[in-house]
Amino acid sequence: MAGALVTPESSYILIGTVLVAHWTCAMSMVFINKALVSGRSPSADISLFIVWIQNLIGVALIQVMNLVTIIVGGTWERAKWDLSTLLHPDMIMSSVTFTGTLVFNNLMLKYISVAFYQVARSLTLIFVITLSMIILQEKITSRVVVASLFIVMGFYIGVDQEMLSTGVNPLGIMYAVIASLLAALCGIFFKRVQKKKMLSSVQLTFNNCLISSLGLTPLIFSTSQLNNFLYSSMSEDLTARMLLFLSGIMSLSMGWLSALQISLTSPLTHNISINAKSLFQTVLAVIWSGESRAWLWWLGNGLVMTGIATYTAHKLNPQTRASLNMDVEIQAPHPTNRNK
Repeated sequence: MAGALVTPESSYILIGTVLVAHWTCAMSMVFINKALVSGRSPSADISLFIVWIQNLIGVALIQVMNLVTIIVGGTWERAKWDLSTLLHPDMIMSSVTFTGTLVFNNLMLKYISVAFYQVARSLTLIFVITLSMIILQEKITSRVVVASLFIVMGFYIGVDQEMLSTGVNPLGIMYAVIASLLAALCGIFFKRVQKKKMLSSVQLTFNNCLISSLGLTPLIFSTSQLNNFLYSSMSEDLTARMLLFLSGIMSLSMGWLSALQISLTSPLTHNISINAKSLFQTVLAVIWSGESRAWLWWLGNGLVMTGIATYTAHKLNPQTRASLNMDVEIQAPHPTNRNK
């Protein structure tokens, strides 16, 4: 029942299910987007177009689900067109950073391999720590400093080794840093607007997709990215179109699952989950590509994960546990009480 408290056991099962589903969608999105921006995309850039079409598909699918709920009934909570919520500053900033993360993620994937994704995006946690100190006024302990040093050293070694082994384009590194910053900001604004407006994860996802698609529309035309797609062989490639549609479904699912995971835990937990997923994705990508990597490359990955593990252990300490929202009652993901 909406708004009812769930038992600790069922809440852990729910969080675990959301975690696995998010990992599946997130890893699928990386490989699909890599195929779209690299293997099948035209020579001209269509990174904005991909994000735009993914968000349009997300809006359309949510509206279809709303219609199905009206016709046949069901427990799906319908997303509403609430102008006051859509224009809320935190909602707008959440959508802007959400869109920016996706755009710069796609730009990054044009220049780096999937195997390097983990290290390239490892600075997300550094930005989370920094922004939490600046925005949330959180204190920085010695353990947090040590964890940050591990991550920064891992990032430096990883970038150095990737340049030596594959000659990665510096643009890819720059886009990765920007995407990491925006991802950290997105998590903070997500949590803030969810607390202030008491929005369900479905409503948050709908708002993000709608604001993102509307905001990107003028850019799609002004940058000629729509024409780049329409006048390329990709527009007539059935496989490419299927990948675009599938990426829209995955993007919607990932956005909803991200919002749900953040609402059930915290932005920090969400970012830790992302980094843990990236480690598994790194190993999978190396095995899939059949590439071999130098031991220093793996050391860089190991240092990044050591830093994340150190930070996680610190936050799971009883004295800092409350910062993860893990000792509070967990609400069902479809609250009925909202600020008007």
